[in-house]
Amino acid sequence: MNKTKYSEKNYLCDYDLSLKFFNELGIKVNDVVPLRKVFVISTDEGNKVLKRVNYGVDRINLISDSLDYVKKSYNNVITYNKFKDGLSYKKWKDDIYIVMDILDGREASFSNPVEINLCAENIALMHNSSNGLRQYLKDKYNKDFLDISLKDKFQKAYDELIWMKSLVKSYKYKNEFDELFTENVDKHLLEIKEVQEELEKSKYDDLRQSADTICLCHNDLAYHNFLTKNNEISIIDFDFMTLDLRIMDLSDFTLKAIKNVAFDIDKMLMCINGYENISLLKKEEKELLYILIKFPRDFYTISRDYYYKRKRWEYEVYLNRFKTKLNNEEFRYEFLEAYKNTFVINTRN
Repeated sequence: MNKTKYSEKNYLCDYDLSLKFFNELGIKVNDVVPLRKVFVISTDEGNKVLKRVNYGVDRINLISDSLDYVKKSYNNVITYNKFKDGLSYKKWKDDIYIVMDILDGREASFSNPVEINLCAENIALMHNSSNGLRQYLKDKYNKDFLDISLKDKFQKAYDELIWMKSLVKSYKYKNEFDELFTENVDKHLLEIKEVQEELEKSKYDDLRQSADTICLCHNDLAYHNFLTKNNEISIIDFDFMTLDLRIMDLSDFTLKAIKNVAFDIDKMLMCINGYENISLLKKEEKELLYILIKFPRDFYTISRDYYYKRKRWEYEVYLNRFKTKLNNEEFRYEFLEAYKNTFVINTRN
């Protein structure tokens, strides 16, 4: 944990906090406080978030336009401030910054059933508020922003694991992470083949053709991206936003809620029931959710992050997280059987 925080501090060192920069932003700053990978700045117009982004102007405009669209009917999302030139970003030296009004509240707790329910309800409200967004963006940009197919994502994961397997096999000396990867990779490659076959038999393609199942997906619905105050929930940090099936987002949320509590089926039911308090899911979506959880996401992502050097973590952080994820696999398999009996088999009768 401390090493992760050190990495965040290292990232914050790249920010330019000069008076000249703040004058360029047109903001009178009274105080600056670090928070995760952003700064909270105190101004005469209230507290704001200053964030340096690592993506380009086109994506900033896409996210900003999408959030403005959603906020017309669902107010509890963070949006980008506009500068005097009407833009949602400020280029400074070799970097791009955005500024947002801070949303009040503390981070949600996924150990609290009431807050799990509130988060799930607000995900559904956010999804509902993005109805028509795909067509709106298509008309504005003359481009369809529907995310790449899950079939392509599964194939990419398979191909990358094959490449990693070949890479590690070539090592003369293997560390503990390499040994654990080698011991487990074939099992997870087989699992990807199984989910690919199940995806082909599912109604996935039909769902992708249905306008009522496509929405704005957040894609990083961890506890720290929900703020709660007085039983109200706000959703922040849309860096990984896509347009995709709503079940993609719900699966991301439920996995983050259950994987650190031994894949508790009851907590999964809380997530689904909370969402369905606002918007009912189709049986085909619940079947797809099973496939998404069967995909060995944790094994693939930690392996990819380690061998592709995607994160600034120390080796011990990678190793400890890898061990935790491998230890969780037994619970995931038990969960899949329970979920299949609860939803997949029942919904086909």
